[in-house]
Amino acid sequence: MNDSVSITRRWATLTLMLVVPIVILTLLINLTGDITLLQRLTTALILMVAVVALQTFSGNSGVISFSTVAFVMIAAYTSALLTIPVEQKPSLFPDMPWFLVWVIDISLPVPLGILVAVVFTGFVGFIVGIPLVRLSGLAAGIATLALLVVTTVIITKWKVVTRGESTMVGVPKETTLWWALIAVVIVIAIAVLFQVSRRGRRLIATREDANAARSIGISVPIERLWGWTISASLAALGGALYGHYIGTFSAASFGFSLTFFIIAMLVIGGINSLSGAVVGVIAVQVLSETMRTIETKGLGPIPVIDSPGLTEMVLALILLIVLIARPDGITGGKEITALVRSRKKANPSKETAPVEPT
Repeated sequence: MNDSVSITRRWATLTLMLVVPIVILTLLINLTGDITLLQRLTTALILMVAVVALQTFSGNSGVISFSTVAFVMIAAYTSALLTIPVEQKPSLFPDMPWFLVWVIDISLPVPLGILVAVVFTGFVGFIVGIPLVRLSGLAAGIATLALLVVTTVIITKWKVVTRGESTMVGVPKETTLWWALIAVVIVIAIAVLFQVSRRGRRLIATREDANAARSIGISVPIERLWGWTISASLAALGGALYGHYIGTFSAASFGFSLTFFIIAMLVIGGINSLSGAVVGVIAVQVLSETMRTIETKGLGPIPVIDSPGLTEMVLALILLIVLIARPDGITGGKEITALVRSRKKANPSKETAPVEPT
């Protein structure tokens, strides 16, 4: 009983400390009415969903995954196929395979299409995760990168279903700022709940010392598979929302560039904590917007620097500096709750001096 109360308290405290500032920031930016700023905020919130999804597995297991964007793509295409209006599908998919021909005759509401995409992608993640979670270190990194490559090739070459290198069009553009904000709140709540649960703590134990975890009866593959499947499902939510936000996309809209940004956000913020995932997204987005402003209009005394790829180069340089100078990221791999507690201990309140007897 006490353990469940403690878990609930820790879940509620960390969730609120992460979610409340994001909600306040969103409301303040919404008050500006700046359309461009609101669009970039929506994109940042969707990216935060993907980064938190990556942290749920890699941060808790210690196994770096390059496949988050693979699940993002699968969900985006799945939701698109299910929600494109029926009248447009025959012209878009004239040669749909016989086992998917039923897709031509249905058009689900967007929320239902997103839900189906999340469930389907989670199932795919579970299946491919069974062999992958048994790998560690370099082998795991190469395997997850291979999964991203395979997914990209399938989407690019399976023209009758995905339109190949052509753009997927007709996707309902229904993702709004508020949809993205709600998704962030849900994903953070689920990620925190998993982290403080027994499953999450077992997975963290495998990260700290896999051999010691095995010695007390923890199955490393099983715990990793739990984290991997949840991570795939959360990434799928971000992918489906992204597809319904931009409306038209192809495999080139995702790929290695987006993978680099997501990993950079997590590493810069602090891969071992959810707080690091949130802080990393904010830090990288602010940096990206600053560099974009410099590239287009200049910033104060800094003149316009019309150099394609400047943002990526600066981000890569900062990532390199962080890896060398502060490997645990901005947050040091600690949650905001731990940082607050340590600050209180470092600055204890002064006790009231005893009254001298007269």
